[in-house]
Amino acid sequence: MLRLSVPIWLAVTAVSLVSTVALAEPNDAPIDPRIPEGTGRRIAVPTPVDQFVTPHAQISGTIYLERCKGGCTVNRGANDARAMTSTIPTPGAHSISEYRNGALQSGAAADDEWNAVVQCMKEVYSPFNVMITDVKPAAGVSYHAAIIAGIPQEVGLGADILGIAPLAGDCSPQDNVISFSFANAHPQTETVARVQNVCWTAAQESAHAFGLDHQYAFLSDNRSACNDPMTYRVDCGGQKFFRNDNASCGEFQARQCRCGASQNSHLKLLSVFDAGRSIIPPPTVAITTPGATETQLGSIVAATAGSRRGVARVELYLNNYKWAEAKGASFGQNGQPNPAPYGIQVPAGVPNSVVDVKVRAYDDLENYTDSPVLTVTKGAACTSAATCVKGQKCEAGKCFWDPPSGEIGDACTFPQFCLSGICTGTAEQQICTQDCIPGVADSCPSGFACAQTSPGKGICFFPPEDSGCCSTGGDRGVPWAQLVFAMLTLGLLVRPWRRRA
Repeated sequence: MLRLSVPIWLAVTAVSLVSTVALAEPNDAPIDPRIPEGTGRRIAVPTPVDQFVTPHAQISGTIYLERCKGGCTVNRGANDARAMTSTIPTPGAHSISEYRNGALQSGAAADDEWNAVVQCMKEVYSPFNVMITDVKPAAGVSYHAAIIAGIPQEVGLGADILGIAPLAGDCSPQDNVISFSFANAHPQTETVARVQNVCWTAAQESAHAFGLDHQYAFLSDNRSACNDPMTYRVDCGGQKFFRNDNASCGEFQARQCRCGASQNSHLKLLSVFDAGRSIIPPPTVAITTPGATETQLGSIVAATAGSRRGVARVELYLNNYKWAEAKGASFGQNGQPNPAPYGIQVPAGVPNSVVDVKVRAYDDLENYTDSPVLTVTKGAACTSAATCVKGQKCEAGKCFWDPPSGEIGDACTFPQFCLSGICTGTAEQQICTQDCIPGVADSCPSGFACAQTSPGKGICFFPPEDSGCCSTGGDRGVPWAQLVFAMLTLGLLVRPWRRRA
């Protein structure tokens, strides 16, 4: 993988000082132009909106991958892929050499590797309504041109740059932009690693034109954003995908995002292109413990699960109810293990009964696969609901809840009745409800207001009778002391599951 050597803002300054152009040698006498491992930079150049030909235009869903067969020419000018002009090169006309593979071969000898890069880009962009093609669109048609060829010296840039693209100063998506991914400068010679790195660069640089910043760490648990193409980080490898997870921005450390508090690369692109359909299959998953010949449920359910996109989490279902879950395995230098082993603790509150065991594996886009169901027994089969958990029935030896049906506001006595999975309130009144954010409009359905339970958190509940208001946030985030005190005192905010006496 390739480390960046200086912060992006210094890199942009350095780029502006370059004034010479070094052309590549002809294909029949190739030199080795590749950047030493660990020194390449991928750069987003902050660019005023008026330097784009069609600012704030409707964005074309076509991304054209330019191989530069026989060489291609780019001129300095306003950003316009149709005219092959860009604000990135130094002044003048610049000839970019054809795509070369890891053996420095171009033409037919490089076809297999090129086709693998095209397929990788199709996979990375498939969740969005985008067409990836290496066939040049007809004249007059709008498109993004991702040049994947050449070396940086050919456009007058420093020899340590792997990719570069303009990023609108207001982070707005821009049409008819050229991004540069200098494939011939990538140092990898092993095909899989090379394809993944070239694809990483091309995905990142093309996405800059659509308004995406660099990402540093995912905010949910401070995981490295190394498995997202918008990263600079090299602490994990494998194929990178635009992740459906909020992240801090930054290159070598977290910083404020250029436009907003955080960035979700998947949602950002979804707002530009609308939804497509991922061509990466959902995860595979299989239970390994209990084994096929075992009859008793132990304290651990073990499974294997994997996906080329990665597994975000696995969930344990017992008699069609989710009792526990585990995070996806860590990403290492070769990505996430596929498949990876998972062990999920069976909660102590699971009652003795016949149990249908199922494990569900999700990717970060919420695509999922269920394992085959394995039927075993925990302890002994139930004989009546008295030995089951509150609200459960006992039939055919199984303790189970009916499918949830409680809407927000319905009276409830246990959380599994509620579609939201939350049943809370006071000793006098418990309802199905949902989490909310105090003071945020539409955080609760009409007829409910957000009762603050802790700073920045709350639950939807009927508003006080004397409030004169039934809209969300009508209480202006002020705690409802009696309600909240009652919930906290009675332990109803997170209602435990108790066996029936």
